[in-house]
Amino acid sequence: MPAPAPDRPAALGTGPQRAGRDPVALSTAACYALFLVLFLAIVAVIWGSGTLLIAPPYAVTAYLVVFDRKSRYAAPSSILASYLVVIGSSELFEFFLGISLLALVLNVVLVSLFIAFTRFSHPPALALTIFSYIVHDSPVFVLSSLVVLAMVTVADTLIERTWPTRSTSPGST
Repeated sequence: MPAPAPDRPAALGTGPQRAGRDPVALSTAACYALFLVLFLAIVAVIWGSGTLLIAPPYAVTAYLVVFDRKSRYAAPSSILASYLVVIGSSELFEFFLGISLLALVLNVVLVSLFIAFTRFSHPPALALTIFSYIVHDSPVFVLSSLVVLAMVTVADTLIERTWPTRSTSPGST
């Protein structure tokens, strides 16, 4: 098997940024299967709630949790904090300003300031902020977002228990 490009690891735990090696490692195909299971579970929840439009940011989050675990963007605290800020700020802006361009712009500014100037940086939160204005259904958006957030947190915890350090992850050989 050819070596992965230095700027793009073939799977979690591979590439020059990963110093340690996990003795029980997953192949790239197994990592991808894990990603697909998580993504399809997310799609099932979102499909059931009728908010399929918010799938893109959650797909990126699932990818980061599986394939880029060492990144600060995949830290569980970053995902949790940034998505909770998005959910809360989206609800507040919608309540006070309605669904409007002004509310959207102010919300994106607020979320971008939060992820830029705190340790809780998770860029897919910006996309979720925008998609929250496309969905237009607050209770469904909040509930489906919280369910998906719980699913990602559980998946991250299970992966972390299986591959106990963030410096070595599935896919290292």
